[in-house]
Amino acid sequence: MKKPRSRRGRPRDPEVDEAILAAAMDLLAGVGYARLTMDQVAARAGVGKASLYLRWPNKVALVAEAIQHRSAVVPDIPDTGNLRRDMLAFLKGLLRGKAAGQRALAAVTGEIASNPELRKVWRRSLQGTLSASTRVIVERAVERGELPATSDIDLLSMLPLTVLQNWRLEHGQSPDDTVVERIVHQFFAPSPRRAGPR
Repeated sequence: MKKPRSRRGRPRDPEVDEAILAAAMDLLAGVGYARLTMDQVAARAGVGKASLYLRWPNKVALVAEAIQHRSAVVPDIPDTGNLRRDMLAFLKGLLRGKAAGQRALAAVTGEIASNPELRKVWRRSLQGTLSASTRVIVERAVERGELPATSDIDLLSMLPLTVLQNWRLEHGQSPDDTVVERIVHQFFAPSPRRAGPR
């Protein structure tokens, strides 16, 4: 007697995933994180709540993935051969992400300080991706000799992102290119010992 075949779950539909993530981004930019609900997302995406919870267990997990995969806020890592130019290009590119993505990002940034669960997921997802990008820039600078071999790569990778995030919280708006230039000049100014002859 043959054993019955085990039934596997139906694979996820990428189009449904995209619809849900797009709906989450639209609502996040429109109403903010605190007022966003899973019911609203399901209605906007045209799916049942069961489909939504099958993919993401809660609002925190959904928002984290929506920002990371739908907002296009993470630019390519430049490689100009110069630390300051690379960091300037990356941070300015970050500011020029899609408008909806930036509004959504601002909405979440305001909640991070008071929501430990969101903060944990944020650090593991988008913030981790951004830090990995700036880390590549810093590591290349160390390899080229622009920074000392003893440089604290973890700290230097996080500093510019942390300052940008705090700027949003303090001023209630996204920083501009002038702020980015001040950050890069402050943290990545050429060492006098490595400067060329005058």
